Amino acid sequence: MKDSMQSRALEGQVALITGGARGIGAAAAHSLAAAGAHVVLADVLDSGPAAVAVQAAGGKAEACVLDIREREACAELAADLRSRHGRLDILVCNAGVCPRGQVVGDWEQWQWVMDVNLTGTQNCVAAVWDGMVEQHSGVIVLLSSMAYYQGGVMVGSEYTASKAAIVGLTRHLARNGGPHGIRCNAVAPGMIVTDMLEDFDTPDPQTIPLRRLGKAEDCAGPIRFLCGPESGYMTGTVLNVTGGMILSA
Repeated sequence: MKDSMQSRALEGQVALITGGARGIGAAAAHSLAAAGAHVVLADVLDSGPAAVAVQAAGGKAEACVLDIREREACAELAADLRSRHGRLDILVCNAGVCPRGQVVGDWEQWQWVMDVNLTGTQNCVAAVWDGMVEQHSGVIVLLSSMAYYQGGVMVGSEYTASKAAIVGLTRHLARNGGPHGIRCNAVAPGMIVTDMLEDFDTPDPQTIPLRRLGKAEDCAGPIRFLCGPESGYMTGTVLNVTGGMILSA
C-alpha cells in the first residue's frame, strides 16, 4: 500500500465504516487503512471482498454484516470491537439509500429512507458515543448530500429531508461532543459514480464546473482528512464534494 505524506497518521486506531461493501465506503476503507487504521467494513451486503481488497493492498481490515436499522445490533458490534481491539476511534456513517421519489411519495418509502439514512445513522452514533466519551476522544464523519443545500432535484422529499437532518445532527454532535474530545463533521457528495447513481439520469459533465462526474475516491480523501490530525480543530463542518455543482444551487 503506497504511503502518502501523512501516511501513518491513523496508526493504531480502529475505524468502523458502515456501507463499506462498495462505493464511497469501500474507497474510504482503503484511504483510512493506508493511513494506518484498522478498518471494520459493516454492511447488509457482503463486505468480505472489500475487506480482502484492503488487506491485499497492505492494510488491516475485517468485514461484518450489519443492518444499521437494528439498534441492538449496532450496540453489540461496537461493544465487540471495543472488547477485541480495546478501542474504537472513528465512525464513518456512510450507509444509506437513495430511491427515486417525488414531493409526495408513498409512506412506506418515506419510512424506509428515514429508517436507514437518519435513524440508522443515529443508531450507530449511539452505539459508539459512550465509549468515545469514556476514552475522551473520537471522530465521527456523517454522510450527507448536496441535496441538503439544493433541496433535491431528482431525489424525493424523504431523501432530501434525511440528508438535511444529517447536517443538523452533525452540528448537534459537534457541540455536545466537543467537551469530551469528540469531533463530528460531515461530507456532502454530489454526483458520484457508484451503484446508487445507476437509477438516475446523470448530468452532462460539461455543466459541472470541474467538467466530470465524481469518483468514490473523491470523497474518500475528504473523509480521511476529517478523521486525521490535520482537521483537529474542525468540528460541525460540512465539506461539499460536488465538483462545483453546488454553485448552481
